[in-house]
Amino acid sequence: MKPIKKKTAKLFIILIAVAAVIATLFTFVPMHFGATTFTSVVSSINKSADLGGGVYAEYNFSDDYSENAINSSIETVKEVLAECGYSGASVFSVGGKKLRVEIGYPTAYGSLKDSYSVLRMVGIGQFELRSSSSEDDTYILGNKHISDVQISTYNSSIYAVLYFNAEGQQAYDDMLEASSTIYVYMGGNLMTSFSSSNITASSSMPLTFTSYASAEDFTRKVKLGSIDAVLDSKSVVINTTSSTNLTLILSLVAISVIVLGGLVFFAVKFGVMSCFKLLALLFDLVIVLFLVWAFPWAEISFSSLLAFAFGITLSFVTTYIYLSRVEEEYKQGKTVTASLESGYKKSFGGMLAGNIVLAVIFAIVAIVASGELKVFGLITCLFSLVSMFDGTLMLPGFVNIFEAFNDGGAKAYRFATREEKKDE
Repeated sequence: MKPIKKKTAKLFIILIAVAAVIATLFTFVPMHFGATTFTSVVSSINKSADLGGGVYAEYNFSDDYSENAINSSIETVKEVLAECGYSGASVFSVGGKKLRVEIGYPTAYGSLKDSYSVLRMVGIGQFELRSSSSEDDTYILGNKHISDVQISTYNSSIYAVLYFNAEGQQAYDDMLEASSTIYVYMGGNLMTSFSSSNITASSSMPLTFTSYASAEDFTRKVKLGSIDAVLDSKSVVINTTSSTNLTLILSLVAISVIVLGGLVFFAVKFGVMSCFKLLALLFDLVIVLFLVWAFPWAEISFSSLLAFAFGITLSFVTTYIYLSRVEEEYKQGKTVTASLESGYKKSFGGMLAGNIVLAVIFAIVAIVASGELKVFGLITCLFSLVSMFDGTLMLPGFVNIFEAFNDGGAKAYRFATREEKKDE
């Protein structure tokens, strides 16, 4: 890169300092302004229960169900959990006999009690409409007769509208003829009852609510009570998980060792370059975290920490390619300024090509894979792109700013000329 003047360098220093402070605050620090709270980017990223700690529950299926029925039920549960603010929930079948739901601890807006309430709601059991309090008088079953449930408003009134399939519409007609009172059951427990005297048979049934929140709560329960693979409401087991476990500690220690080891290596071999790399690494991490946050489906787990470790290692390798080429140029007798410029030009192609190839490979993984492997591919792809930006623009830019005040001195870089190597 071409040298810059001191005046320009001072301006860049101010801009970089401001950007570093703002980026760090928004990425890692929650902020409060009066009644308004801004959560940090890190806290907003979806985390799996095995990493962030949280609450999980297991529910027995009430019968043997097909894989399609279980997968359809999982999607419905995920949809309802997302509506409740748990978009990062992990929902999966355990041997086709149980459903396991893992949700992280709630944000500053919620409480642990909220998490337990949501998990209890998932296991509320099958939705039923009866003509009496007797189970024998059940006409509507959620998984057999309900096709959809939605909230509707009309003239300031709020409704939860149940939609029936063809079989459900016939059962609904029969129920209206059998009784003037409809009983709503969830998991065998009476939720409410209402008069059906003024209701006419149709493909839908509207229920009036006094508030939007209560109608919303009811529709979510109906969705959960109408999943294809019915859950046994009496089999719910809820527990908490802790993020303070050996695997997490070892993962964080490994990442710390990589960062500290890399910085120490650069400090010993390239002197002041370690400071520039530390600053560049901060921006790398902030950029990657912002980009991961921008993908709502991305959920950070233990395997994601491996991707971060790999990405940070890749960043160090890219930097080493650049600095070792600069040192080689200096050993050939060039000045520091000339070495920085020619070393940058000669390493540019290698840094660009290597990172582009890795970015493409891991982008394909992120597209075609699923689950944790998909997130691993995404993070590694992002780090490849950021490392390319780091090695070809950011780090050389920091060096250029330093050179505006260094006046071509070699001591700060700990470069050794070929003659000095021979003397050793």
